[in-house]
Amino acid sequence: MRVITNVIVKEARELLTPQMLAPFVAIMVVFVFIGRAIRGERAKSSRPQTVIVADNDHTALSQSVLEALESEQTTIIPAGGNIDELLALARTAGVTWIVVIPESLEHRIQAFETADIQVYNIVRGFSITQMEKSIKLKSLFEKANERLAQANLARAYPGASPENLQNPLRTSEFVVVRDKVARGNADVLSGLVMSQTFMIPIVLLMVLIYSSQMIAASIGQEKENKTLETLLTVPINRTSIVIGKMVGAALVALVVSGIFMVAMVYWTGSLGAEMSAPAGAADASALSQLGLSLGPQSYVLLAVGLFLAVLCGLSLATLLAIFADDAKSAQVSVTPLMMLVMIPYFLGIFLNIDAASLPLKILMYAIPFSYPFLMPKAILFGNYGLVFFGFGYMALFATACIFVAARLFSTDRVLTAKLRWGRGRRMKAEG
Repeated sequence: MRVITNVIVKEARELLTPQMLAPFVAIMVVFVFIGRAIRGERAKSSRPQTVIVADNDHTALSQSVLEALESEQTTIIPAGGNIDELLALARTAGVTWIVVIPESLEHRIQAFETADIQVYNIVRGFSITQMEKSIKLKSLFEKANERLAQANLARAYPGASPENLQNPLRTSEFVVVRDKVARGNADVLSGLVMSQTFMIPIVLLMVLIYSSQMIAASIGQEKENKTLETLLTVPINRTSIVIGKMVGAALVALVVSGIFMVAMVYWTGSLGAEMSAPAGAADASALSQLGLSLGPQSYVLLAVGLFLAVLCGLSLATLLAIFADDAKSAQVSVTPLMMLVMIPYFLGIFLNIDAASLPLKILMYAIPFSYPFLMPKAILFGNYGLVFFGFGYMALFATACIFVAARLFSTDRVLTAKLRWGRGRRMKAEG
């Protein structure tokens, strides 16, 4: 154990340098800066927006439309004239919205006809905040439409409920999971479940990519600097060397991934709470009734799955890096590992593996990195057979890679392959 600890400390010191950390810290600063900028722009978009309104009707109904706009934190600039004059005023005042109320608004509404209110959106660029402003203004007119429709129904059918007339059919939605029934919307509950687990694949992806790159670069650099030959002459068990390098790279990868995750959480948080479905009391109760909430035991299982997946990635990266000649080629050598990680990542996002074709199922189950993506759903639906099968499969895969890598280290194949290739190239040059 002491030997492995020494190798871990040596590996961490070689990898955790200011030159290595500087790019990641710079990226974190960029993410934080972008997040702060987005938060500032979103704060601006939530402020009262100014709208130029040309009221050509001057009736009680048009006045109620203006009051509806003002009730939603909208500043109204009353104006008159044709559209060219209104556009000139908007350019001068820096306003992006113009609303033109027609003369016959109240008359047409009282006659149970439709009236056309013209809305001009002066586009000065395309962005999320611009889209949010547009959605907000449209929602105002949707609310006004609903009130006017209910008023018309009340006049046409006195004594009847306008809401019942407007929506004669209503649906009561229920969700069934493993013979458990709860009132709720399946789409909302699906969003809530995904919000519990969406960070798991991102964490796995980050840790696997950086840890594999680090351990591959470490082995390639030691081969390039001839320090690996010295390490192999020390009377240390070769399996201890392999495990020490893997754990050292994993610790450094966790540090780097933690930096990225802090920045990404801040950045995604800047997109606003409305980007994810907020859990109300009824939704939270439905999740509890259906057993779709992850508890402490569930997170322990997920942590074990993540650990075994990282162990698989590091063992495979170590095995692939043995056949590289230097640090640069070592980083390229782990490309197959990156592909094996990306395949289940994207398939897990866009496909339901239970409904996938047999070849896709075989592919997903054969890749050890698929199981951390499949485990959250399996745990929520009580499919613990898949969870424990994944544990066994990943442990067997990692053990096999470590065994092969240790065998290659013990036979010095890691050195002879490079030396033979170098001598062959020199002999070819001399000939």
